[in-house]
Amino acid sequence: MFLPRSLSSRLSLLALMALAACATPVKQVPPTPPPAVVPTVMPTPPRYSAPDMVPPDKDEAGKFITPNRDSQGDQALWHVRMGLNVAALACTETNGQTRILYNQMLSVHGASLKRANDTLEASYQQRYGSSAIRMREVLNTLVYNFFALPPAQKAFCQKAVATMTIINGLTPEALAAYAPKALDELEQPFRDFWAEYEDYLRRLEEWRKRFGATVKLVGPVGGDDLNDHEPPAPTAPAPMGQVPATPMQRPSDMILPDAPASVPAPAAPAQSAPAPSVPATPSAPPPVVPTQPQVQAPRLPLQPVPAPPET
Repeated sequence: MFLPRSLSSRLSLLALMALAACATPVKQVPPTPPPAVVPTVMPTPPRYSAPDMVPPDKDEAGKFITPNRDSQGDQALWHVRMGLNVAALACTETNGQTRILYNQMLSVHGASLKRANDTLEASYQQRYGSSAIRMREVLNTLVYNFFALPPAQKAFCQKAVATMTIINGLTPEALAAYAPKALDELEQPFRDFWAEYEDYLRRLEEWRKRFGATVKLVGPVGGDDLNDHEPPAPTAPAPMGQVPATPMQRPSDMILPDAPASVPAPAAPAQSAPAPSVPATPSAPPPVVPTQPQVQAPRLPLQPVPAPPET
């Protein structure tokens, strides 16, 4: 039996429509969302410190080189006194406790402290002669500045209170034996800070490498880029008589008032007469002004300490 051609076409169209109605509709796949944006935070210096500080060099054992290194005996005791003198003057948040304990230490151990000072005076006089006072003041200035580092003051003040509490309960003989340990404990807050600062420099360099920052980390000397150079090796102690530092009057050893009082500012050093200016040559080229500031942090000059005089 043959169907008319028109009827066959209609039946085929109806069959196709029936199949289309039974087919499962294709679901539209939503587009893949872009990856989430993760905010990146540039590392900041610890304890609100400056971003261009340079940690001290390290010795072969990986320990920071400080002006208190290798201090023993009377030298260690005198460095302890200098550190605690800084605490008595600067630790205002202890409500006068550092001043009270410092005055007590001067009263209880005055004889031991005087002996330590006399021993060091004789040592410097024997080794440096007429330059003894200047050479000792250079080292004292370094020690005072070391203990006055602002970012470490909070922890240092707490350590100073604990150390003076122990010292004031010791006999003179026990004090001499405890002095090197006390000096090491007073240094610990500063070593902790410099370790944190080194970690900040490491994380900052890693952040810059990962996120393509164009700012370069400037090295301590000559503006070297730390991306291309290894850190400088520890420098040898400066030769005697060649320490480029200006002597500074050390704080008085007089008993401090227990009540909080304002500390007068030190007198400004006398300024020498300025040298006469030399007129510039008209044909001389203008000075070159760098487009990027160079971080020239002061390095820590080191000075050998003379041995005690032979008896």
